[in-house]
This record gives sequence, C-alpha cells and structure tokens, in this order.
Amino acid sequence: MKRLKSDFKRVGILLALAIIFFILAVPVATVFHEPALAPWGMFAGVALMGVALSHVLRRLMFPYIDLEAIARAAMQHAIGAGLVFLGVSVVLTAFLLLMGNLVHAETLPVNAVTYAPVLKAEQAAYWPDMPAPAVLAGQVEQETCISLKHSRCWSPRAELKTAREQGVGLGQITRTSRFDALAEIKASFPQALAGWSWESNLYDAKYQLRALVLKDLQGWKKTIGAATDQDRLAMTLAAYNGGIGGVLSDRKVCAATPGCDQSKWFGHVERTSLKAKVAASGYGKSFFEINREYVRNILLIRTDKYRG
Repeated sequence: MKRLKSDFKRVGILLALAIIFFILAVPVATVFHEPALAPWGMFAGVALMGVALSHVLRRLMFPYIDLEAIARAAMQHAIGAGLVFLGVSVVLTAFLLLMGNLVHAETLPVNAVTYAPVLKAEQAAYWPDMPAPAVLAGQVEQETCISLKHSRCWSPRAELKTAREQGVGLGQITRTSRFDALAEIKASFPQALAGWSWESNLYDAKYQLRALVLKDLQGWKKTIGAATDQDRLAMTLAAYNGGIGGVLSDRKVCAATPGCDQSKWFGHVERTSLKAKVAASGYGKSFFEINREYVRNILLIRTDKYRG
C-alpha cells in the first residue's frame, strides 16, 4: 500500500508538471519573444507525460519488481540484478519510443499525409532556399483546420464564406467585392498558374499549394531588412493574411514609435498597426487581432509538428 501511494504521488506530480508545460509553452515564448521556446515546452510536456505513463506501465507489467531493491541488490550481485534491471529498461524504452511515434502520428491531420508531400514538392520547385519549409505546412493547417480531426482540415475543398469574402482551398485564396487574390497572384506568375481560375481547376491541390508558396515568396522578397529569418517569416505570414501594404505600414508606425524596432516582429512590429482594432462583423475579432494571431499560431503552435 505504501508503494502504491508513492506511485500515485509520483505519477500525479509528473502529470501536473506536464500540464504546466503545455499551458505555459506559448505564453512564455511570447513574453520572451522566442518562438522556438514554444515547441520545446510542448515537447517537455509530452516527455513528462510519457515518463508518467511508462511508470504506470511498469507497475502493470512488472508489479512485483522493485527497482529500488534491485538497485541495492546490484551492489552485491551485479550480474543477476543487472540483467533484470536491463530487461525492464529495454521494455520501458521500447514503450517510450512507441509512444513518441504515436504522439507524432496523432497530431498530424489525416489529409496532411496526402498533401504535405505535394506542398514539399512545390516549395522545392519554386522556393528551394526557403529557410523553414515546415512553416508552410503550419500555414496550411492555420488556413484550413477548425480542428485537426475536421474533414476539411488540409482539404482542397476547405471553404470559408462570409458576407465580406470567399476563401477556397489549402491556402484559402480569397476574393471580395474589392479584390481578387487569385487574379492578383496569377498576374504575377502567369506561367506557373496557367490553367487555374475560379472557373477552372479551382480545387486542384497542386495549384492551390503552388499559389501559397509563390504568394509567400512574394511577401518574403518585399520584407527586407528584418533582423532574423524568423522575423522575416513572421512579416511574410502577416503579409499573406493582411496584405504586404499593411506590413510595410505597420513597420513605418513601429519606426516612428519610441523603443520599437521595425526590423523585429515579436514585441515590436506586432504591437504597432493602423489596422482596425474593433471587432469586425461576422468575425468576432478585429482585423488586427486576426492578423497577429495568424502569425503567432503558425510560428508558435502549428509548425513544429511538421518538422523533420
């Protein structure tokens, strides 16, 4: 009974720490303006959860084995106790590796298995020196996934319709009464996007992903003078969502604001903007909030699962 209480306490502490890491990963990354901290925090949470589950598994599979007693015995009879200890360790290591693979598989949307290779091929063809290709996959997830289990997540048929706009496909190419993003990107890359229109091949995944890559590349080329590739990617994503003109304007506002560095996104340009800060009809949030969340979600939350 004493050992059981100790087990419950140990597992409880590990799970509590795992939850803390999950909850604080993104806020801490945001506070310190270090996007890379978010995935590491998530990973630490998963690792702690894995250790807790492996402890439970050990008790279920080897209820009579007391590793503490074995460790003491190993000091006197190294070979016998050592072999038992090694056997238990091999089983638990195998479980942890399996759990890691299952966690990774669980977090990837089903349709990503089909379309992520297409995205990778388009990126390699049209933007081979893209510094962080996984960001593009995180962007597709942001554009299409209400949840990772939703049928339209990573689907070429994902569609958003409001009174203001219509967005279609893996990159949610958009048209409104004021502009047509498909026509604009096609005018910039007529050969690469020949044959794609609202009336023809609209749901062709290859065209949709090619347009996303090309539009991001276009934004990347116009966001010069960023402090790091991460800052430049953040500005590129903001441009994809809200237009390059908005990003250039926001950087000018930042440059004119004391203490604001227009070459940096997090903690600087992300906080300065002329975008409306009142909730837009049909969206529940302001266009400023939507644009900043778009960048933050992709870089801090969604991208990491697609690395490697």
